[in-house]
Amino acid sequence: MTIATQQSAPRNIALADDDHEQIVVRQDPATGLRLIVAVHSTVLGPSLGGMRLKWYPGGLREALEDVMGLARTMTLKASAAGLDLGGGKSVMIDDGQTESREARLEAAARVIDSLDGAYITAEDIGTTTADMDYLSRFTRFAVGRSRENGGGGDPSPITAETVFQAMLRGLRAATGSTDLGGRSVGVIGLGKVGGALAQQLVTAGARVVGSDLDAERCERLADGYGVEIAASAEAVLGQSLDVLAPCAGGAMIDESVASRLDCRVIAGAANNPLTGREIADALMRRGILYVPDFLANCGGLIHVGREWYGERGPGEREAIARAMERLELALETADREGVTPLEVAERQALERLEWARA
Repeated sequence: MTIATQQSAPRNIALADDDHEQIVVRQDPATGLRLIVAVHSTVLGPSLGGMRLKWYPGGLREALEDVMGLARTMTLKASAAGLDLGGGKSVMIDDGQTESREARLEAAARVIDSLDGAYITAEDIGTTTADMDYLSRFTRFAVGRSRENGGGGDPSPITAETVFQAMLRGLRAATGSTDLGGRSVGVIGLGKVGGALAQQLVTAGARVVGSDLDAERCERLADGYGVEIAASAEAVLGQSLDVLAPCAGGAMIDESVASRLDCRVIAGAANNPLTGREIADALMRRGILYVPDFLANCGGLIHVGREWYGERGPGEREAIARAMERLELALETADREGVTPLEVAERQALERLEWARA
């Protein structure tokens, strides 16, 4: 795939590979914006996925690979959760120029608006509810807005709730019990979702050890909730745990990490925490149950999807219950067939897509 770089007046450059419906790259010299929007599928409905603000050491090409993978995952997530939504994602490359944030957000909103509803954005790593409020001044295709601005508010607590529920189901499948009392859970990434998850786990009686790059965030969770703070993500990965919850960036667990993990269940908020599907097989061979990320963390998408569709779709609690039923079915089917839950959940999600196409 060729990456087109803009040298003159801003314009959209639409690209597509054999998998995605549309990819838009915008490089805007006036604001310094470097944006990629990936629309993977609109078979079930408009694509919906967060806008990520992140620094990529490899620049535009690394960002492109990331956003394409994330958009694919959003397609699986929406389908597996039973939502009438497609999969999409956007990333803005962060260069540290905070003074240009609003100008770049406005430019990004205009790119999104030009897609005429093929892609709806929401908050993600590096973006906030306030950013969605600002974007909505220039496009109606932004959700995750504040309640004061007609939205549903921050989706992070709902994402944490479905991760927690998925974790319980993973524990039941792996150990026969959902009791968290006395169990050790490692949470890597104590941000908006990971922090809320850590609090919920402590309340349920678990021993929680966590890590995050933000020292103030760590101190707050340690003092307020008794979360044990590890020196690094690697220190969490090296512990003997009942459950590992990756809640930071993706591609955290590769073959080397999988070979030395000491836990029973992996269930977290991060999208694409495995470097490849084969890692789920490697984990299964070691007796570690990997709960499919796109079902574990689907709460945020359900929440913002509800904001988009309003009363036309199922209620939030009902949608979450249905998603957890699908997860239970995937876990039961995987156990019966001797395959990974990831394989089953992907198959179920793709079958729904094929049914919709037909």
